[in-house]
Amino acid sequence: MSYNKVHDILELVQSFHHNMQEALEQIQQDSHSIVVEWLSDQIRRYEQHWQAALADYEKYGAQDVLGTWLQFVPDETIRKEINSITVNSDMTLEELAEINMRFRNALIDLYQTLATASAAPRVQELFQQLLEQERAVVAHQSFKTRESVLVESETCQKKE
Repeated sequence: MSYNKVHDILELVQSFHHNMQEALEQIQQDSHSIVVEWLSDQIRRYEQHWQAALADYEKYGAQDVLGTWLQFVPDETIRKEINSITVNSDMTLEELAEINMRFRNALIDLYQTLATASAAPRVQELFQQLLEQERAVVAHQSFKTRESVLVESETCQKKE
């Protein structure tokens, strides 16, 4: 990857969230789907939580962690996956949901790799926290996606 500092990795994540939110807002203007609203809300909440956690991390003296240079470069598979993920405003909801899950799973791999490969304990701690948070987000989104599909299929059946 082209980044070498912890902060650069976190900026990549933030950039993806921003692009995803913009694409969802574009779709939301054209569609009044409950699923679009839910996914948009989930990403917005996650972004706010992520920003607050990062601000707390900086506030309590961890700025040195964010400026830490990483000597370890994640393996080729993780790099390819993250680099292959792009978000466009003309994507369908299904495409965005699939890209969101691909990105989340790539982040899990990235955070896990960085947490175990870093020599600095505070950097390990940061990536371990991000890993746990990301796993929780994926579990929650998977559950909610299955739940919303069931609700939509029941609604369609009632209309017939």
